[in-house]
Amino acid sequence: MNKKISNYFSEKESIKSSTGDRLGIKNVVPENLKKVVAYTAARMDTIRLFLNVPCTVNSFYRSLQLNNAVGGSKTSDHMNGRAIDFVPVGMNLREAYNKIKNSGLSYDQLIIYPNQRFIHISFKDDITTERKMAFEK
Repeated sequence: MNKKISNYFSEKESIKSSTGDRLGIKNVVPENLKKVVAYTAARMDTIRLFLNVPCTVNSFYRSLQLNNAVGGSKTSDHMNGRAIDFVPVGMNLREAYNKIKNSGLSYDQLIIYPNQRFIHISFKDDITTERKMAFEK
């Protein structure tokens, strides 16, 4: 269950959830989303390489039940495998956020959560439709 889905990320990381573990919620990527999750992981590889530090995944794919349990948006990109919440290891969160924001790299949304200490990033299947929205929550 810990096979690689990209250069830096594993299948296990794509379904990791402390909330799911605590509440006994089974969080499994459906077959029809496995390629999407692998694509998102590959896009995240680019972010990891750009930052030049490992990235710890807090949340990636979420089932509807898990998304509801964590209070996620009803339209959350986590539910379709296109979003990752992460922490850059050994790098200041704001520095990482600003570096990505000002990089020219493409993304749909980039959100820093300074109080919860993580960064959310999401992608679209078609890079040309990505909005490059960056903000703080």
